[in-house]
Amino acid sequence: MRLPVRHISGHLIWTTSATTWACWRVDTDNYTHASKSTKRERLDALESLFKALRGEALLLSLCPQVDAASVVTRMTAGVDLDASPEYVDLSLRVLDQLEGLELTGRVDFLCVPLPHLDLKDTVRAVASSVQAEMMGALGLPVAPIRREEEKARLEQAKRMAAGWPAGIKLRPATEAEILWIYGHSARRGISEPLLPEDGTPRALRGRGHTVRAHTEVILDEGGRSDRTSKAPSNPFRRRYLKVTSEHGDSYQAFSMLSEMPESFRFPGSEYLSILDEFGFPVDWAVRLHVEAGAKAEPKSRRQQRELAHQRGEYAGETAGVPASLDRASLSLDEYRDRLTSSSTEVEIRPAVAICVWGETPEEANQRATALAHHFGGNEYTLVRPVGDQAAIFHGMLPGTKTPRPMLDYAQVLLARDFAMAMPFCGAGLGDDAGMLFGLQLNGGGVRPVLVDFSHGPRVNANASAAFVGELGSGKSVAMKCAMYSILTTGHRTDTKKSRGRALVIDRTPQQEWSRFAAACPGTTQIIRVDENAGVSLDPLRVFRGPRAARYTESFLTPLLDIGGMSIEGITLAEAIEATRLAPNPSMTALMQTLAERARTEDPEEPNDAAVRAAASELVRKLRSLAKKDLGRVIFDPNLPVVRITDADSIVFAVDRLGLPSKEELAEHRLVSLEVEKRFGWRLMYLMTALCREIAFANQDEFCGVFLDECWWLTSSAEGSNLLLELISDGRKHHAGAFAGSHDPYDIGPKNEIGDKIRALLSHVFVFRHRSKTLAARCLEFLDLDPTDAEMIKRITENLSPINLSDSERILRAGECLYRDLRKRVAGMKVLIPADERAAEAIHTTPGQHQDATEALLETQALDEGALV
Repeated sequence: MRLPVRHISGHLIWTTSATTWACWRVDTDNYTHASKSTKRERLDALESLFKALRGEALLLSLCPQVDAASVVTRMTAGVDLDASPEYVDLSLRVLDQLEGLELTGRVDFLCVPLPHLDLKDTVRAVASSVQAEMMGALGLPVAPIRREEEKARLEQAKRMAAGWPAGIKLRPATEAEILWIYGHSARRGISEPLLPEDGTPRALRGRGHTVRAHTEVILDEGGRSDRTSKAPSNPFRRRYLKVTSEHGDSYQAFSMLSEMPESFRFPGSEYLSILDEFGFPVDWAVRLHVEAGAKAEPKSRRQQRELAHQRGEYAGETAGVPASLDRASLSLDEYRDRLTSSSTEVEIRPAVAICVWGETPEEANQRATALAHHFGGNEYTLVRPVGDQAAIFHGMLPGTKTPRPMLDYAQVLLARDFAMAMPFCGAGLGDDAGMLFGLQLNGGGVRPVLVDFSHGPRVNANASAAFVGELGSGKSVAMKCAMYSILTTGHRTDTKKSRGRALVIDRTPQQEWSRFAAACPGTTQIIRVDENAGVSLDPLRVFRGPRAARYTESFLTPLLDIGGMSIEGITLAEAIEATRLAPNPSMTALMQTLAERARTEDPEEPNDAAVRAAASELVRKLRSLAKKDLGRVIFDPNLPVVRITDADSIVFAVDRLGLPSKEELAEHRLVSLEVEKRFGWRLMYLMTALCREIAFANQDEFCGVFLDECWWLTSSAEGSNLLLELISDGRKHHAGAFAGSHDPYDIGPKNEIGDKIRALLSHVFVFRHRSKTLAARCLEFLDLDPTDAEMIKRITENLSPINLSDSERILRAGECLYRDLRKRVAGMKVLIPADERAAEAIHTTPGQHQDATEALLETQALDEGALV
C-alpha cells in the first residue's frame, strides 16, 4: 500500500499531489432519541456547515476498537484502590468479562484540502511535490516542509474554520489522531491501535511525521492469496479486500450508496446516523464536491432542455408522454427553484462509502449483506463494486484523491437534502469515568457505559437520579446497582476521609434492600421501625435547632388532620416552638405544654377560649396516638433515641408498617384513612428527614438516599418539599436522592414543586412500560416528544419484552432509556455487578431469601444513643 502523504504537522497533511489537507475532530451529538426541536436544530446546523464548504471535502466516521484494559483504567480513575479492595477485585472480574467482547466507539472527522492562495503558491507546491517524488525515487533525503509554510498553512486553516457556523463543534485533530486513522484502516478488527485519549500530551520529539510505517500493508483484492485452487472463481463471491500486515489479516467489505429515494422527509431520512444502530461496527466516509448554486444552475438548465427535447420525441405518440418523464421534469423544476432561491444555496455531489469487516471473509460478507438488505427495504441501494475494493479503501483516507469508482456513484443533492442524512450524529452515553453500569444498545458493537453518580457535584451539577418503570422491568435492580456503585467507588484519591454511603428506607415485605445492603462492601446498620422497635424517632429528641420544630410540625399536622393556618395548627406550632426551647424537649413534653396551655387563661389573646379548646383537643389526639402500637416509637420517653452509627449503608426496615396505597392518599380519601396507615405514612416522612440530616452532615462523603416507590413521600406537600430539598441542596452537600416509582408524576407530582423536582434530576432511567399513557409521561420526563409513536412503541414493546423465551428474556433483562448528566438519551442494558454475593442478593424473586433475611436481621446489633 502506498499513500500520497509526505508530511504531517499538527492537524495538517502534506501530500505528494501538491495539496495540503486539514483535519478536524467533530464533536458527535446524540440524535436517535433526541427531541424534535433538537433534531431540527442539528439539521439546521449541518445545513449551514455544508453551505459554508466549497470544493472537495471528506466526512469520515470510524469505529475505534476499545481495549478492555482501557475501560478498567477509566473505571478506576480517581478511586483510592488501597482503600477499596473490593473494587479492585470487581475491576479484575470486569476485565475478564470484557476481553471476549467486540468493544467499539465512534469518532468523526472533517477533512478539507486547503486551496492554494494564488498561482505562485500553486507552482511552488507542485515543484516541491515533484522534487520530493524524484528525490525519494533516487533514494536521496527529501527536504522537509519549511517552517514558514507550516505556519502559513496553519493560519489558513484557522481562518477557514473561523468562517464556519458555530452549530457544529469541532477542534483541530492531533497528529496522533491522524496517524491513528491510517493505522485503524489497515488493521480493522485485528489488534487495532488505540485511539489517543482527548488531552493526551504530545510525547514525540521532532517536527512532522510520515505514514511510512502504515504503508507496510498488502492489499489483496478479493483475497486471491487465500485461493487453494487454480480454477477460476466467481468474482461476485469475492467482493472484499484482504488487508495483510504484521498484525494479521483483516477482511474488509466496501459498499457504495448507488441509489436514493426521489425525495426525502425529515425525520426519516437519516441513513448515516442509523449506521450506528447495527449490532456490529460500521465505518463510513463521504467524499463531497460542493459548488455554489450560481455555478451549478447552468447545468440544471441544460438538463431541463434535454428533458424538453425528450418530450418532443413523444409528440406523435398516442399514449402520451411517460409518467416518469413528467416526474423527472417536475423534480428538476423544484430543484432549480430551490437552487436559485437563496444566494447561499449549494449543490453537493456526495459519494457515500461504507465499510464492514470480520475475522473471516464469510463474516465480512454476512455483515455487508445485512446492510444491503436493510437499506434495500428503504429505497436505498448499496452495491459492492467488483474489483474496486482497494480503490474505495484508499478513498476513505484523508490526503488521497477521490478514486474513479467513488466518482461513479456520486449523487446530486442540495445542502438540506444531504444534511438529512445526519452525519456526525452518534450515540455517546455515560461519564468519562465511573463503574461499568451497563452496555449501550444498538451502538455498533459493544459500547460500555460508565456512570459516576458523584461526578455531578464535582462539576457543579446535582447527582440525583430517577428510575421509572412497571413492575418487573428492572427498575429496583438498577437502583441497587447505583447503590453498589456509590459504596464501591466512594474512596477518592483527591479527598481525604472520603467514602460512599447509602441510606435506604426499605418497605418491601422481603426486606430486599436490607439483604442487598448486607451483601455490599462496607459495614451495614439496619434499624427496624415497627411496634417492637427498640429506639425512639421522636423528632424533638432526634433533631436539634429550628429543624426540630419544622420536622415535628410537618410530621404532626397531616397526622392529626389539621390545617397549618387553622387555630389548632397555629396553637400546635406555638407549643412545638416553646417545647423545643425548653429543657429536655420531647413529645411527652409537648403534650404537657399543650395541657398547660389548655388550663391557663391568656387575657391578651382575643381568641383565648378557642385556643384553649384547640390545645385541649390536640392533647386528646396526641394521647390517643401515644396509646397505639406504633405510638411508643414517637411518644415513649424511656426508649433510647436512635443512634446512627458510622456504617457505610444504613437501612430503615419498615416492612411491618401499615402504609396507605397511592389511591388512599388522594385528598378526598385522606380524611377516612385509618390511624395506623396515617401513622406509618408520617413515620416514613420522618425517616426521610433523618436521612436528609445524615446525608448532609459530611461533605467529604458522597451519600445517596434511596427512596424506592417514593409516592408515599411525594403524596404530601411536606414530602415533596423535602425531596426537592434533597435534590437542590444535594450538590452543595455532596449528596443525591435516588427515587424510583412506576409513574414520573409519583417522583415529581404535576404541580409547581413536582415540576421542579423532575427538571432538576441529572440522571433519568426509563424501563419498560406497557401502558401507553405512562410511556408518554416517561418520554416527557426524558425531554422527548410524548406523542412520538415510534418511541412509545420502543418503551411499551422493545425494552426487555416479556413475550420471549426464558433464555432470551434473561438476556434482555435490564434494558432502558437513559438520559445522562450531559442530557444525552440512548438505549442501555443495565449490568448486575460482577460480585457473586451482591448479584445473588439483588433479585426480588418471591419466596427466596426469606430465611436468610430473618437471620440477618436477628443478628444486627443496634447501637443506642442520640444523633448529634
